[in-house]
Amino acid sequence: MKDNIIKKSYIAAFGIENKSLKNLMTINTKCMIDDDTQRYVYIDNNRLKDELIYYNFYGEKPQHNSILNILLPIMLANTNIQRSEDEAVKLMQKYVKYLKKEQYLFDYILGTVMYNCTVHTLLENKNIEYVDLLQSIKEKIIGLVVDLDKMSTIKFQMARINFIQEIDKYMELKVEDYDDSKIITTVLNILYDIYIEDREISIDGIESMKKSILSILGEDGEEEIDNIDFTLSMSEYIIKLRKYKINKKVYNQSADPRSLIGLNEGESKLDPILNQITIVSKNFSDNILRVKVQSKSGEYTLKFKKS
Repeated sequence: MKDNIIKKSYIAAFGIENKSLKNLMTINTKCMIDDDTQRYVYIDNNRLKDELIYYNFYGEKPQHNSILNILLPIMLANTNIQRSEDEAVKLMQKYVKYLKKEQYLFDYILGTVMYNCTVHTLLENKNIEYVDLLQSIKEKIIGLVVDLDKMSTIKFQMARINFIQEIDKYMELKVEDYDDSKIITTVLNILYDIYIEDREISIDGIESMKKSILSILGEDGEEEIDNIDFTLSMSEYIIKLRKYKINKKVYNQSADPRSLIGLNEGESKLDPILNQITIVSKNFSDNILRVKVQSKSGEYTLKFKKS
């Protein structure tokens, strides 16, 4: 039963238009390693580094700050809430650096802990009451330990206090409007919408999180998912990781997307990052070579500027 809920929550996250968020969720799924000895799932940092190098050629960075659902794969793949939190926080810190959002670091850490607590708590008890859920999140935030230097620790403690005060406000149903710059209230707003009164929101990152949580609670979405067969296979992959059935090996290769430039249309190759691919087309205009490739995970157009 829980396996199906987890798969549905993962699939529901892709029921949005924003390609950048969907691409990053897929990348993070591909970078996970199941450690049967220590009984947790973690991110292969070497694989992630090369994945993001490729992404720089075919993808765009998210424009909004509501990106917490790119962490959903690592949260769903781990069975232990604390292990999940540790890995999700480490991954978010990497994306804060990659996306150059350092000014929001503490908010992203607190938001990650809150979202992780929400996901794992609801997976164990979807009938938990609104106030009880917020109380469990509050206790997690109070007990959170983060390794920071002295100056950063002081700033983090201030952010933590402010967040706890926000939780208290939402427990009293004193809510704010959605604000993409206020990351720590995003999950609070989503939970208010789900439990108390739904509101319209047009930011895909928020919508993705809301759909994932609603799916855990048993609501089936009706939206169409692009490349549904691949997304379904990745949701099944998540379950296998949870049960340590993949025994994934650490990535020890070195990939360069520029190696695709030398391939001709129609040629196929086993790429370290995109796996089995076929060159669909190659076009050069405006000083940019566009190489379109087809893989199991979808179609990608890599753009190479002529130096």
